[in-house]
Amino acid sequence: MTLFAEDLLPASFRGVPFAVTGSATATGRRSALHVYPGRDEPWAEDMGRAPRRFRLRGFLVTDDLTYAGGPIALQRALLTAAAEKKGSGTLIHPTLGVLSVNCPDFSISEDLDAGRYSEVEFEFVESGKKSFPSLLTSGTGLLSASALCNVALAVDGARLIAAASAGGGTRDDATLAGATWSAQISASGADATALYRLAAQLPGTYGRYAGGGNSGFAGTRTSPYSASTTVDDLVAIASVDRATIATAASTLAAAIIDADLSSDATIAAAVVALVAALADACADPADTLRLLENLVDYTPTAAFAGSAMGEAIAGMFRRAAAAALVTAVGSYQPTSADDAAAVMQQLAQLLDDLAVDAADAGDDDSYDALRDARVAIVQDLRARGASLAQVTTFTIGQSMPALILAQRLYRDPSRADQLVTIVDPIHPLFMPTTFDALAS
Repeated sequence: MTLFAEDLLPASFRGVPFAVTGSATATGRRSALHVYPGRDEPWAEDMGRAPRRFRLRGFLVTDDLTYAGGPIALQRALLTAAAEKKGSGTLIHPTLGVLSVNCPDFSISEDLDAGRYSEVEFEFVESGKKSFPSLLTSGTGLLSASALCNVALAVDGARLIAAASAGGGTRDDATLAGATWSAQISASGADATALYRLAAQLPGTYGRYAGGGNSGFAGTRTSPYSASTTVDDLVAIASVDRATIATAASTLAAAIIDADLSSDATIAAAVVALVAALADACADPADTLRLLENLVDYTPTAAFAGSAMGEAIAGMFRRAAAAALVTAVGSYQPTSADDAAAVMQQLAQLLDDLAVDAADAGDDDSYDALRDARVAIVQDLRARGASLAQVTTFTIGQSMPALILAQRLYRDPSRADQLVTIVDPIHPLFMPTTFDALAS
């Protein structure tokens, strides 16, 4: 089955998918027209490129398998909220790829008999650098590959559930499996929103034991919080994130109860939303990778786990976690070339295993999407890792303070904290005589 004709990408805005029937792009040059007395010809002064504008016409339909649409009322509400949200958002354009845009105009039409169908029309204006859809392009390739994985999951997930139902799988098995996986994600969400993990991501430096797991090559962190954020604010943020995960789990339970097991894609959409809620709750990209990898490796021990329906639900959760992993890689900052290579090898093997499982199950769309996602991850980490220093072993004659070693090794005493974080000595004043650190 071919997901999209002529390699078109699945359209979405701020993560909300919709179908597209037509598009138009307007661009040109900004000109200041100067006219002069007694002169017939004006002078058009070129002021640079005009902002690109994109118009999309499309539709929403209940329980669409291609773009994993759920109930039509929910789709209308989500798309309206996405259009009204402040600031720029990510638009996945069918032909132009991932764009950062603002939405100045949005309309949705409902006929009297539009119980299952609505037409939508957007006008977007660029608010950042445009990226074309290429699986070999860092950032763009990761987002596109992740989106394709989720679309493939919607198509193959519905088929998995239908096959399990036809083979004797029951709704009770699906309910138990969904509840078990939801409980595992809730536990992971509690880990991600633990106060000490969130506090480690506040702006500032709090020592090597509270620096977070994603300090990157330069020894600095990009905080997801503003400079005015306090610990009290983090408590509220953690509460909201946990409530979001709980709501997504409840939505999955309701979807399993109400779905037509022979042809419904709402279960797959709810699985993707639940995994996305977990990923969004992680303040540190390193935590995102860790928790999602654990989710892919998770195997329920209950008796129903080996049933056809239990395996179908498990397969959807693992593929949804893999799709979220692809996006999370783009935010992860490797600490060295060795770190980038290690993460690349680990995730490539994980996606290889999932792709083989999809192929064995006859899910060709998921196999293709997972293989493309593997290419995107390898290309992204290989490109970023190539610009980072490797880890090497240093041997010095006597113990020295980290500040002196940073000056001697890097001609930069400000990297003393980086040395302390990597080497983890008993005390920064007494660095070991043999240690591993960045070569440059």
